[in-house]
Amino acid sequence: MSDNLLKIGTSAVLANSMLLNTTSNNIANVNTQGYSRQRTEFEAQTLGLGVGRGTTERLVSEFTSAQLRRDTSKLAFANQYTAEANRIDGLFSNPANSISSAMNDLFQKLQTANNDPSAISTRQLIISSSESLTDRFATLSNLVLDQASYVNQQLDLDLTQTNSLIRNISELNRSIAGFGRGDNAQPPLDLLDRRDEALRQLSEKLDIKVLDSDNGEKLVFMATGQSLVVENGEFSILSLNGNPDPNVRNVQLSLNSKPSVIRNLGIEELGGQLGGLLKFRDDLLIPTQMQLGQLALAMSDALNTQNKLGMNANGELGGDLFVLPQTSGLAFQGNTGTGTVTVDIEPGKAAQLPPNDFLLTFTAPDTITLEATDTSGNVVPGSAVTVTGVTFPTTIDSQTTGVTDFYGLSLQLEGPMNDGDRFALKPLSSAARNINLATTRPEDIALASPVRSEVAEDNLGNAQVDKLIVSNTDPASSAFVPPDTINGAPFTVIHIGNNQFEVRDNTNALLGTTPALPNGQLNDIMAEAGLATYGFDFNITGIPQTGDNFTIEYNTGGFNDNRNGLEIAKLQTAETMRRYAVATPNADNSVSFNEAYGTMVSFVGDKTAQARNSQAAAEALYAQTQQLKESLSGVSLDEEAANLVRFQQSYAAASKIISTSQTIFDTLLQAVR
Repeated sequence: MSDNLLKIGTSAVLANSMLLNTTSNNIANVNTQGYSRQRTEFEAQTLGLGVGRGTTERLVSEFTSAQLRRDTSKLAFANQYTAEANRIDGLFSNPANSISSAMNDLFQKLQTANNDPSAISTRQLIISSSESLTDRFATLSNLVLDQASYVNQQLDLDLTQTNSLIRNISELNRSIAGFGRGDNAQPPLDLLDRRDEALRQLSEKLDIKVLDSDNGEKLVFMATGQSLVVENGEFSILSLNGNPDPNVRNVQLSLNSKPSVIRNLGIEELGGQLGGLLKFRDDLLIPTQMQLGQLALAMSDALNTQNKLGMNANGELGGDLFVLPQTSGLAFQGNTGTGTVTVDIEPGKAAQLPPNDFLLTFTAPDTITLEATDTSGNVVPGSAVTVTGVTFPTTIDSQTTGVTDFYGLSLQLEGPMNDGDRFALKPLSSAARNINLATTRPEDIALASPVRSEVAEDNLGNAQVDKLIVSNTDPASSAFVPPDTINGAPFTVIHIGNNQFEVRDNTNALLGTTPALPNGQLNDIMAEAGLATYGFDFNITGIPQTGDNFTIEYNTGGFNDNRNGLEIAKLQTAETMRRYAVATPNADNSVSFNEAYGTMVSFVGDKTAQARNSQAAAEALYAQTQQLKESLSGVSLDEEAANLVRFQQSYAAASKIISTSQTIFDTLLQAVR
């Protein structure tokens, strides 16, 4: 009997000692990240001979763990995206960075100068305001580009940490598998906790799915099925590659044992912090960057174009006010030719430039295709423009090709090019910070119109010259001759009856005659006379009499004229910017400068607000799942303290059994002596 009591007491002491160890371990690791509460359970020995075999296990729900990894990825994605969006939103909400106020100030200075066009001091205000505007563009663009650099740095850091976690999980798999899967094999609980924690940390970086292997390993896959950790310690690594733009890098996946096999990953395949960074870059940062560049180019080109249609304070034809930047096409890594592409904005055509990058492809030895692309580099359907008969070197734009809509680009191509060679064209990416003033002389502001009209004093009718508009001062395609003449001026316009007009040059040579025009519609006299290429035109109002004549001449000495200045001022509200590369028929595809900037600021604000809402939802879902996991796997000090007291009492009681067995044994010995 005493022998049985000794066996029972010994097993009870050992069992309660084991329970005390488990409880103490739980209490000790209450603040250990990733630790799962442990529980020890025993089997009763047969024939009532004490406690049998005990097993210590973790209290873990695989379903809850998978749910937590999913919610962790979503929260990490939302947190990363929102943090970056808040920075951009802060830049555009700061009044010190407002492009709109700088633009409005410039046009206010133009209005002031128009009130007194002969004053140099008011023209100087335009120059000063233009400098402030270019500085504001450069400042905001640099801040946005700095954010792009930060994204790349963060991608580098996150990718290094992600690869480290993947390797760590693979090593833990090998260690855990080495313990075996037999009935008598005690699972390495600490390694299991470390692996689960590594999986949780990996889920912060990207969205993963986890499967169990027969040998105890955890197989890790991306949400779309690409393998990260497979059996026998094999794993994949992530890397960055910018093709063709090194500043816009994408994530690639390759198996560690076969690094030559590479798979490019998209945002939808990543999730987590990596996906949040790329989503922010493609959905918010790059579009904002392009819209800012489009605004800077469109505004600068519009002011240049209108200023060149005027006459400056020196009595000469106006010139450019701003210098537009030139960019180089980025060759794809798979190109076999050695040619290059240089990108300029065709003067006067920036209004055709959409907020897009472009893809230039050589589809044949003498054929190119230009297509607009979205922020992910995908071609915009319906945007393709094809040009044939290309030779090298050459310049391709709307003038040389006859293509009506070449997106405002002028391309300088250098050969040789091979079929399939591709170039990414990014004229907008850094345009805003590279706009510079072409002049700092206030005299170069062309407020006056270079042409004026006079009505002969002896005219019998009451007709007047109206809407004398200059449309082209380029000497290659108009009658204007820099710096201050018009070829053939002064022109004499004579009414010859029947609403017909003759146009004669300064030698009295007949240049053209209009057809009979409808009463009250004596419009576009130069065009009607076959002289549309002269670069200017006008209407006749009132009722002319036969023999009445009018003079059109260069506006010599017309420094107090503000007609071109008024046209420049109209650009503030003119719809001179393109919304989309491809728009539906009859759609409104143009906006003004202020509308474009307001749309850009609203775009940033809306995206940021959406991100904050998504973040709040992700936080609530994560908190709920975390609470569910903690209810099972978390250590409760109150519960463990109660267990500690209970197991201490059980241990003491078990010790009494051993003591009792010893007393009985001693009594038996004394009885037989």
